[in-house]
Amino acid sequence: MLEKQIADKIKKIRKDKGYTLDHLGKLTGLSKGLLSRIENYQVSPPIGTLSKISHGLDVPIGIFFDEEEENEEEKFAVTLNNQRKQVNKIEATAELNYFSLSSLRSKKTIKPFIVKYPVINKTPSKLYDHPGEEFLFVLNGKINFIYGKKTIRLDAGDAVHFDPLIPHRVRNAGKTESECLVIITD
Repeated sequence: MLEKQIADKIKKIRKDKGYTLDHLGKLTGLSKGLLSRIENYQVSPPIGTLSKISHGLDVPIGIFFDEEEENEEEKFAVTLNNQRKQVNKIEATAELNYFSLSSLRSKKTIKPFIVKYPVINKTPSKLYDHPGEEFLFVLNGKINFIYGKKTIRLDAGDAVHFDPLIPHRVRNAGKTESECLVIITD
C-alpha cells in the first residue's frame, strides 16, 4: 500500500540523516506528534505536508512515491492511464483521490497529479500551505479555489499558478465530481 510505503520512506530517510523527530519538526514546522503518527502509519499526510517533509529532509517529494531504487539510466517515464499510482487522502469532510502521473525517479523538482474532488455538503475549514510552487488546471467540473481570504470560482479549462506558502484549499463547487491536474514543485 502506497501510504505505508510513504511512511516507511520518511522514517528511513530521517534515520539515515540522523534526524530526530524533534529536529525534523523544527525543520518542517510540523509537530513531533504529527510526524510520529505519519511515520507509524496512523495519519495519511496531504501533499502539502509531504512537501514540507521533503524540504526538511532535503529530498525531492517524488522519492516518497518511488517503489524501486533510482536508476541513473532512466531519463523518461510513461504512465499509462490504468497504471497510475493512487493515494487516498481521508479528511474530515471528503475523500480526495490523488493519482500520480509520473514515476520518473530523478532529482527533478516537479510532481504531477490528477486530483478528484467529490461532491461535498459541508464546507471544509482547514487550509494548507507548503513551500515550492503549485499549478492547478481544471479538467472537469467546477471548483472553488480558496487562497488566503479570497475564493475564486474555476471551471473546466481554467488554471491557476500560485505560491502555496499562502494558505489555500480546493473544493468541489459543482453537482458532480471535479477533476484537476495539479503540479507541485519542491
